[in-house]
Amino acid sequence: MGKRNRAALLPTNIPQLQNLIKRDPLSYKEEFLQQLRHFESSRAIFELKPEEHSTDFQDLINFISQVSPCYPEETKEFPDQIITLLSKHYQILDAELRRTMVQALVLLRNREMISSTALLSLFFTLFRCRDKVLRDILYNHIVNDIKTSNQKAKNNKMNKTLQGFMYTMLTSAEGAAGTGSENAIAAKRSLDVCIELYRKNIWNDAKTVNVIAHACFSPVTKIMVTALQFFLGNNEDDGDSEDEEELPDIKAMQHKQNVSKKTKSKAKQMDKLVAALKKKSKAKKKAETFNFSALHLLNDPQGFTEKLYTHLASSRERHEVQLMLMNLISRIIGVHKLTVLAFYPYLQKRLQPTQKDVTQIIAIAAQASHDLIPPDVIEPVIQTLANNFVTEHCAAEVMAAGLNGIREISSRCPLAMEATLLQDLTDYKNHRDKGVMMASRSLIGLYREINPELLKKKDRGRNAAMNMRDYKPSQYGESHNDGDLEGLQLLAENPEENGADEGEWDEWEEASEDEEEDGNGGWINVSDDENDLNIKLSDDENSGSEDEDGNKKPKTKRMTVNKERRLRKKGLLPKDEENEAVKEEDEEMKAKRLQAQAERKEKLAAAQLLATTKILTPADFAKMEALKLARQADQKLNPVRSGSGKRPNPTDAEDRAEGEVSIGSIIGPRKKAKQDYAERMESIKNGREGREKFGSRKGSNERGSTTNKEKSKGKNFMMIAHKREVREKKKMSLREKQVQLHAHIKKQKMMKH
Repeated sequence: MGKRNRAALLPTNIPQLQNLIKRDPLSYKEEFLQQLRHFESSRAIFELKPEEHSTDFQDLINFISQVSPCYPEETKEFPDQIITLLSKHYQILDAELRRTMVQALVLLRNREMISSTALLSLFFTLFRCRDKVLRDILYNHIVNDIKTSNQKAKNNKMNKTLQGFMYTMLTSAEGAAGTGSENAIAAKRSLDVCIELYRKNIWNDAKTVNVIAHACFSPVTKIMVTALQFFLGNNEDDGDSEDEEELPDIKAMQHKQNVSKKTKSKAKQMDKLVAALKKKSKAKKKAETFNFSALHLLNDPQGFTEKLYTHLASSRERHEVQLMLMNLISRIIGVHKLTVLAFYPYLQKRLQPTQKDVTQIIAIAAQASHDLIPPDVIEPVIQTLANNFVTEHCAAEVMAAGLNGIREISSRCPLAMEATLLQDLTDYKNHRDKGVMMASRSLIGLYREINPELLKKKDRGRNAAMNMRDYKPSQYGESHNDGDLEGLQLLAENPEENGADEGEWDEWEEASEDEEEDGNGGWINVSDDENDLNIKLSDDENSGSEDEDGNKKPKTKRMTVNKERRLRKKGLLPKDEENEAVKEEDEEMKAKRLQAQAERKEKLAAAQLLATTKILTPADFAKMEALKLARQADQKLNPVRSGSGKRPNPTDAEDRAEGEVSIGSIIGPRKKAKQDYAERMESIKNGREGREKFGSRKGSNERGSTTNKEKSKGKNFMMIAHKREVREKKKMSLREKQVQLHAHIKKQKMMKH
């Protein structure tokens, strides 16, 4: 058979023609134009019956998309033709053909032959297709394309267009019949794209957050739950784990390079691997960019929260969804310090020990508490917790959860606690259960810091009792600026931190003359009476007299002369020399107290002088924050030496900053319950996972060779008949066989143990 002409086969062999065109486009231009005309005619036929599957048309689309960079002028209308076909017939197209068209458009977009805005708008529409594989392809391309477009600089024009399109997709799902409708599916995937771009720090503006916030009121449960999980911060680490590429083991690569043949390609591969590892380690060492919480970017937190509560009150969703709604409402109330008074009676109904997920509901009640809520609104919540949880007929775990919940609420709204109730709760400080005891003592420690007057005298502690003279309880709505004063005192105590270079001012722009004139320059004279810092220093010389109002009297015992003589005769009073020594000790204590008061007064004066004589720069404020953090760390490490009498916060500082209360802080420490047989066996099985099987390594090695003794057991008898062991075994007496058998049995018994 002779050689066939290759040119004659090119019109039918499209893969071969594609290969030849990529090698030499000019030589095969006529063949390409022939295929392009074939595509035009096939497209006209296809539009008559778009629901039918055409393999030839699919191959032509794939072929032209691959070779279009070789003939850009001839194929400039090809992307628009594919987009038009998909826009018109995407619902009735064959799934495989539709997938081929989408992949062709993705390929053209990667080669910069089509604009991103037109393509992504179409792809969001294609989310309505009931094809899960296609939706995954669209999702991955949309995220990667937007990420690439915003890599060098923010593409605000494209971002605004796509964000508006996403909002349209979400609103289109409001009239959806159910979660399986086309609009609901498209809205869900569009919301996933929006959330993923926010987590990747690409779309991190307020518009994106408010588009997601609109989805919290969607009638489709899946869309609403996705938006709620975003604001609650669930599954935030999923996106980061997907971005990390798995790199091969560098030790294995080095070993492979040492034992195999050395080539330049392997050396280059090794260099690339080392460079990738260095790049990854540098990226880990870099400081992460601060991602502002989405809760702070809401346009109208009060209106959004009230709308959420209205939706919750009339909702018939399952319990888990209602719990997420309550959690989000409480988080926003705590972060923005909002007032939604109807939310607390709603929570109060669910504060029962038999309620499902009651620990989380207690945490939600604590999150929704802050100092700007009227105390008479929070007081019934605390009373309900005390009545339903902190009683003797309840289990120890229930009592501990109730006490911890009361502590968390009281730390945020201390004025809601009554003295009688607090003293009843502190009586559990000697309870037999450790969790209840620690919860009660943590409540005592909290009120030693914020309001020791409500505690019993024996529960106040030494430091709180000593500071009672200068203590003034805060009133509702009263705010303190002690944090700024404390920072100024620390800055005044550390002159090396205060001695900033004059060159620091070069980095800051000076105010213009117009701004200075608008500000009505000059100093504002503030009298001593108008000063916000009212520091009351006790006078020890007048400590024995009544105060100005005559409300308090000193608790010193006045003894008559006769009583003093009678006690001195009995030896119950010290002699004159001892009495003088006691007086000297009292004078020393008095001098130390006066010295401490003078030091406090001096520090306060230095802080006020610093505040009135120096304009603080942002660098100074940063130093103040650093000094505060250092002081807090010193107080935690050395609580006795610090002498501040402050206890560590009952909750984590980061959680308190974001308004979140962990369920672990409500449950508290618990004694580990004894495991039953089934739990012990399950833990044993879990411990065996990933562990080598028990036995000798030699026997467990499948690839290892066997011994000669093992091999002889599998041989034919005629192959070992001439062996000495076999011949001697034939000559053995009965007694020798019995001894050998007993020895074998004994050895087998010993091996079992």
